[in-house]
Amino acid sequence: MEWTAATVEGLAPDAASVAAARKLARPAPWTETGFDARAVWGLCRGSGARPYEVAVDLAGPAFKCSCPSRKLPCKHALALLLLRAGGEVAAGAAPERVEEWLSARANRPVPREPGEPVRDPEAAARRATEREARVAGGVEDLRLWLRDAVRGGLGAPRLHAWDEWDSFAARMVDAQAPGAASRLRSLGGVAAARPDDWPERLLSGMGLLHLLCEAYERAPDGPLRDEVRTLLGWNAGREDVLAGPRVEDRWAVLARVVVEQERLRVQRTWLWGLDEERPALLLDFAPPGAPLTVRPPAGTSFRAGLAFYPGATPLRALLEEPGALDDAPGRFGHGGVQAALAATAAAVAANPWLDEWPVALASAVPDLDTVSADDGSLPLRGSLRARWRLLALGGGRPLSVFGMWNGEALAPLAAGDGERMVAL
Repeated sequence: MEWTAATVEGLAPDAASVAAARKLARPAPWTETGFDARAVWGLCRGSGARPYEVAVDLAGPAFKCSCPSRKLPCKHALALLLLRAGGEVAAGAAPERVEEWLSARANRPVPREPGEPVRDPEAAARRATEREARVAGGVEDLRLWLRDAVRGGLGAPRLHAWDEWDSFAARMVDAQAPGAASRLRSLGGVAAARPDDWPERLLSGMGLLHLLCEAYERAPDGPLRDEVRTLLGWNAGREDVLAGPRVEDRWAVLARVVVEQERLRVQRTWLWGLDEERPALLLDFAPPGAPLTVRPPAGTSFRAGLAFYPGATPLRALLEEPGALDDAPGRFGHGGVQAALAATAAAVAANPWLDEWPVALASAVPDLDTVSADDGSLPLRGSLRARWRLLALGGGRPLSVFGMWNGEALAPLAAGDGERMVAL
């Protein structure tokens, strides 16, 4: 695949790393640089007496640098790749330190097989039974609380106090149903702030919470019950997911979104299956300041089997190892506006708790506020910068457009112009 500046910058953990890497992406601080089909390497002069030893395994990609930075990749690895993308690194034979690192990566231990039995199945079964009982009690309490709240009216003073919602959310945490607690606190914010549309949002949210309580009691075993349990706060084990079926496809990496929360960094990497024409989401978490899992950069593609988490609308997936990276095609998607709306309707019918759903328009002309295909138009929302980039990329021509549809507008995340795919 071709490593461009945009591809490299798509790997950066934050904007500050991009800015720092650009300053280092010049020949002056570098010595002993080189590349081959597997890797890029070099020495970068830093503040210490010895230069930093930098190497990038292009197959992963994976990064190695002797600097003390906790960011992954660090500014030195990004700068080295920018130099390579700009033609400032000559081909050559890898030095011994790089060969040893590549060999160690190739020979690293194989992870244990998924599905290995737990060490103490009786204790695990006992804990599972105890949690089921706690969650069932919490859900029943929530059902009664919601009914009392609606019976008293949305204008009741107690519903406009944040403490009312927060205290009952704490009850859900005690019942080991953190998903329900999160939804309660979100609704409490609406009730306390009282935006213009607060009655509709509050009633809709409370109705969906009550539906979740009913579904927990009534849904039979199967995808819907898996979805309900996930929404309440159960997490399927990684090994259990990997032990399930895989979806083999050529996956295009469309976009990477990093959200900085108060106590958590969340990374969403959006993929599109080019054969099956379906979306997938790789979700990674890290505490503030810690590096996130390095994913293939936007604008690339790879062939692999993804293991999807169980649910009524499987979207989140696990990727063990991507295949060889290649450039993503400049076109993706398989329909227009009506196909996107139909896909969303089918997803919401299967999972009514969805707030938004990823859609791909195969060919549509964007302007700043709408995107138009032959069979209709969708309003645009979200980042004004992303919408301007979408408009500039199209220039009045049809593009493939990927984004998140929330029932009212589309937030664009990526687009293809026939020759390249660009994250917005």
